[in-house]
Amino acid sequence: MKLIDLSLNQYIEKAMDKTSVPGGGSVAALCGALSASLAVMVLRLSGVDDIICDLYDVHSEFLKENIDKDSSSFDDVLKAFKLPKDTEKDIKIRSDAIQKGYIKAIDVPLSTMEESGKILSLMAEHLPLMGEEAFSDTLIASDLARSAVRGAAHTVRLNLASLRDEELKASYEKRMAQIEGNAEKHFRMIQNY
Repeated sequence: MKLIDLSLNQYIEKAMDKTSVPGGGSVAALCGALSASLAVMVLRLSGVDDIICDLYDVHSEFLKENIDKDSSSFDDVLKAFKLPKDTEKDIKIRSDAIQKGYIKAIDVPLSTMEESGKILSLMAEHLPLMGEEAFSDTLIASDLARSAVRGAAHTVRLNLASLRDEELKASYEKRMAQIEGNAEKHFRMIQNY
């Protein structure tokens, strides 16, 4: 069964077990998806047209997929560590597979960061449309999106430390810095509105 198909109670219970599935990256994706839902609720309560509300749905759907993708993103690393290392050729194949696995384990939470950052950007843009009657929910939605960005960033950094390609590592770090900087800027705009 997919994580996204679990009841809320089942998901919470599953997060407490020893399997580490769901882990932090999956929970970060859930936070991002919930932030979009809460922002849409506020917009709808404020009488905003569905055309604007639908802008959030793209990001929410992507993040809902990442709830499960994140849980399997590290599988390739684990499989690669089990590869033989008897010969120089085996060692090279194993090492390459481990590095490819880490790239996948970086890309999924990085995409969670990006999508959650886009939700913060949309929220900052739509602040004037969000009514005061549910503005506390707007603030909570921004908190959730920020938590999604920051939580996914922890997962990216953990896996980035094992990446050997310094040029690729620098590229990821630059991308992360841009996402985090923009997300923080939009978060502050929302919190200080």
